Amino acid sequence: MRLKKVCSVFWKGKFFENYVFLVMVVLVFIFGMYGLVKTPQKKSISENRTLAQYQHLTINGFLSGRFQDNFEKALSDQFLMSERIRLTYNDIVNRLPKYGIDQVVCQGRYILIGGANYRNARFDCDDNIVVLPKEMTQVRTEIARQNVAKYSRVNELANTFYYIIEEPDMFDFESGQRLTDVKAFLKENIVGKYGFSYLHFDTYDEYEKLFYKTDHHLSSNGQYLAYVDIAKLLDVDNIAVPVETVSHHELFFGTRARDARYYDSFEEFDFLRFELPKHSTMVNRKESKYGHYDEYMNHEYKYNKTYPFYSWVYGGDVGEIIFDYNQPKKDNLLVFSNSFDNPIVPVLAQHFNKTYAVDLRHYRKDIGESYVLSKYIKENKIDKVLFIMSSRYIFDKNSNQGLEL
Repeated sequence: MRLKKVCSVFWKGKFFENYVFLVMVVLVFIFGMYGLVKTPQKKSISENRTLAQYQHLTINGFLSGRFQDNFEKALSDQFLMSERIRLTYNDIVNRLPKYGIDQVVCQGRYILIGGANYRNARFDCDDNIVVLPKEMTQVRTEIARQNVAKYSRVNELANTFYYIIEEPDMFDFESGQRLTDVKAFLKENIVGKYGFSYLHFDTYDEYEKLFYKTDHHLSSNGQYLAYVDIAKLLDVDNIAVPVETVSHHELFFGTRARDARYYDSFEEFDFLRFELPKHSTMVNRKESKYGHYDEYMNHEYKYNKTYPFYSWVYGGDVGEIIFDYNQPKKDNLLVFSNSFDNPIVPVLAQHFNKTYAVDLRHYRKDIGESYVLSKYIKENKIDKVLFIMSSRYIFDKNSNQGLEL
């Protein structure tokens, strides 16, 4: 009887709650400590990024706070079963609706997502997914002016070039009107001497040939046209020609389809294969290859309909990539961009001695220091600076975060 009473108190009272909490704390501690002693993982397949590694403790690193920051990131990244947790989380998120079914509608030849309350929608078209066009508000205009003013300062430091890639949210396909003329805006607001070119479209038919059907990025056709344009802008004369177009005929559901959870729209993923000369690659200051071209060629992936082929094959977004072709008689090139440059810069880099590709959204996090442009240009002997700008690069206040001139 006494034992039964004790068990009842244990089960119903605070002691049980404290016991469960203590067990959870011990498990978290064990999982975390295991992460310290096990062989660290280098990459996360689920997030397509390099995982933080534990660094040696130094006095300077401790006093500056870099050691503590790194330790916190590494502990999270190397936690026991962390990759399985990430995969499970991503799978759950991918199953949740982001747009209501009444927000996806067949609008003539294309599929329109987001923003409007469409009722009794009929999904009887099989064309590109596009988002509602954005008007030029006062807030967006001011952000763009501030960004362009900062970019203009770069013109004073190096021979600078701008390549603009228009995006479909700047164009109203229904009316056939360009709501934002990025080319005109840039030329009106940027100052100093610079080179300029851009990839644009004036009709839906032209847009369709440049972009993926289900993704917001340029298709292989658009990527090659952009590469050729940029090569000419930078006075490259021996423009590379792809050896072949590679596709395993897997169904590709790009960011538009995945965001909308709209799997009635799909396409095949392909990429252009180039024979690149021998070179070395540094990713976030560590020697590593960029992208998974060979793995895709050899079918080394576990396919599912949410597989992010674009970021996985082309390498994803990282703070800094350095392509070294060891051609000292040629120029050193610095490229600023976002994910639109992932398939372009690796091909472009063969025409230069060293090419530095920087994504300012990730530089401070990945490299662990602020990006000081004047210092970077001097230390790396940069001859030319190239901006590959999608429209959002101009209208997003986070596109140049961490840039110090």
